[in-house]
Amino acid sequence: MKKYIPVTVLMLVLMSFSACKKDSTAPGPGTDEDKDEILVKEDTLKDSVFYYTKLLSLWQDYLPPRNLNDIEDEELVRSYTRDYESAEDVLEWLKDLTRAGSTGKNYDWYSFLDRQGVVSGEIQDAVATSFGMYVFFLQTESSGENADLYVQMVDYKSPAYNAGIRRGTRILSIDGDTNIDYDTQFAQDFRKINEYLNASSLQLKFVKADGTVEEKEVGSVQYDFDPILDHQVITQEGKKIGYLAFSSFVSTISDQGAFTTMYRRFEDIFNGFQNEGIDELVIDMRYNGGGAVVTSEYLADRIAPISADKQLMYEYKTNTLLDDDWQWLEQDSAFGPVHYRKRGTINLPRVYFIVSSSTASASELLINSLRPYMDVKLLSTYSVDNNNQQVAEKTFGKPVGFFGLPIMDDDIELYVSSFKTQNAQGEGDYFEGLEVDDNVWEFNSFEDFGDKDESMLAAVLQHIKTGSFDLSASKLVAARNGQIRPNKAKFTRSIDQNRSKNGMYKFSKSEMKLK
Repeated sequence: MKKYIPVTVLMLVLMSFSACKKDSTAPGPGTDEDKDEILVKEDTLKDSVFYYTKLLSLWQDYLPPRNLNDIEDEELVRSYTRDYESAEDVLEWLKDLTRAGSTGKNYDWYSFLDRQGVVSGEIQDAVATSFGMYVFFLQTESSGENADLYVQMVDYKSPAYNAGIRRGTRILSIDGDTNIDYDTQFAQDFRKINEYLNASSLQLKFVKADGTVEEKEVGSVQYDFDPILDHQVITQEGKKIGYLAFSSFVSTISDQGAFTTMYRRFEDIFNGFQNEGIDELVIDMRYNGGGAVVTSEYLADRIAPISADKQLMYEYKTNTLLDDDWQWLEQDSAFGPVHYRKRGTINLPRVYFIVSSSTASASELLINSLRPYMDVKLLSTYSVDNNNQQVAEKTFGKPVGFFGLPIMDDDIELYVSSFKTQNAQGEGDYFEGLEVDDNVWEFNSFEDFGDKDESMLAAVLQHIKTGSFDLSASKLVAARNGQIRPNKAKFTRSIDQNRSKNGMYKFSKSEMKLK
């Protein structure tokens, strides 16, 4: 078992509904010799997952063996892994061992094994393979207490976008199946809708916001991923308000250390805000599950006031082995403290973030890093639970991160929850989500991103104007029986379930060695 390997360092968070796992390697057609080779490889992979999870886990003390040095005993390692069919099974068992006695929940329910090695390609190279649309169930006046399937977001120039599907589109049928309403799918534990979500192509019948009905075939194919949903300067009563909506922290730095297309996109946007002399800034990350840490740092340097320059942005916490013995948290190490390096001349005392329970990881890192240095306002959403009751959403809640560790070969990467972050005030244990200033109903005005009548943006503009997020159309209205009236998000599930859209990644420019 190798002890010295190059490590590409990444951090990742999973949204609560993205729970699908990669298929484990299994014997397929071929000779007995071929099958034996596959089984031997899987045994080695199981041992490697056990070894490195024990070595790197933030919750190392919860995992066997008690004596860390015993993981050098290959026979002992095999005794722990031999009864499990796949490496994923070993990892799930280890995660279950981190269960908190007070809540019964695992501390670690994020770690995973990526057999296809797609994560770094999508975040570093901004190339995705998916339908490029994200759907949810929405209660409306026509659906009553049931809910219909709608599109909440579409990636620019994705297959869904090219088919004419936009935010606000209602899906009428998938592959001829019209029984895709919430009640029907809930009764099936969403098994059928999951089959559609994981297909290679879909025949979709849909109705656009203008009432036009169309039917198109949409394939899950590769496309250049552009996370920018909208950017503009809004003028309101003499104030210039910069608005930026984006769905992922695609890396601003390439593998070779060069600036990427994403960097140039952000530069153009923030230079535009700077040249316009904006008075307020609104960052819309309601569906942003994270991405590259370097992009979070870039945006923090752009948004923070000049007074934050050279001050601590955030720092890492790891297990004792990585901290005390290997000294990975020293100033000049890969996980040393990160300080602000102010970019540009935007110097605002306040920033607004539009968020939801889908706002995670690198998004939360950005928000938490700015809080010690400026007035950070958070506006989130309401949703409806299975009992049709109001839920005031916070952010997702994941301050922990991962190393993307190649094991066996370059295509198989293990992501172990290995560290957490905290800001300059020592705040970082937001496992229940970041607290928000207010909540509104997002879909009472189901407009596109950047539309001043869109519910969440309208509430922020109202706060800038009056100091209150209160919009009569956005506040909760309850019936006498306690149930929520229509136009409420009942359930959210993404047609694009790629892990890389839901995380926080740190790409190291230098090689690190496991000692």
